[in-house]
Amino acid sequence: MVEMFRFRLDMNDVKDILELGYDCSRSRRSGGTIERCVDIKDKTLRAVVVQSFNHSLEEDVWVITHVGLTAGPGVRK
Repeated sequence: MVEMFRFRLDMNDVKDILELGYDCSRSRRSGGTIERCVDIKDKTLRAVVVQSFNHSLEEDVWVITHVGLTAGPGVRK
């Protein structure tokens, strides 16, 4: 939540990254993990979610584990 607040993102923004973005995993992720990115100007927004189970609701859920902003592809730091 802190990362989302830092980049002024809400749940709909993360949903859009996951649905409209491209697979940008730098390394092999464990099963049930999705990492997607969207390029905006010279930056890349990244969202990582993990499949989990909510025992209270007794249903599968997705947990946001990371949201980040980095230099985009081809951009030197």
